[in-house]
Amino acid sequence: MAKVTQRTGTILFAEDEALLRELGQTILSQAGYRVLTAPGPQELLSLVEGHSEPVDLLLTDIVMPGLSGQDLARLARRRWPKIRVLYTSGYSDEELDDLLGDAAFLQKPFTPTELMAKVKELIGNGAISNAE
Repeated sequence: MAKVTQRTGTILFAEDEALLRELGQTILSQAGYRVLTAPGPQELLSLVEGHSEPVDLLLTDIVMPGLSGQDLARLARRRWPKIRVLYTSGYSDEELDDLLGDAAFLQKPFTPTELMAKVKELIGNGAISNAE
């Protein structure tokens, strides 16, 4: 049996919809990523403050209760300057052009294949912040 190459890297995943959060965590975990999930900005901020290891990707909805995805990205980049950001939203990227900046975008609804392709595009098969 051929050995499956596991991806490595840590992803902070903020999603206020429980079903989407669980599905995303399952997809990413099964692909070999370490996934730290939060149902909202405050929980994600606690993760940011309490996690000392490098984080490679922030995956967050642009529209979150409390803080926006952009606010979360700014806070995460203070802690991990090289962190990549992937926003998700039900709005189209054309509607959000001014908000995206140097972040990537994945429109909801998306398939597991689309999610994995975008994550691979951003952080590849290995962790960017853990590279020697």
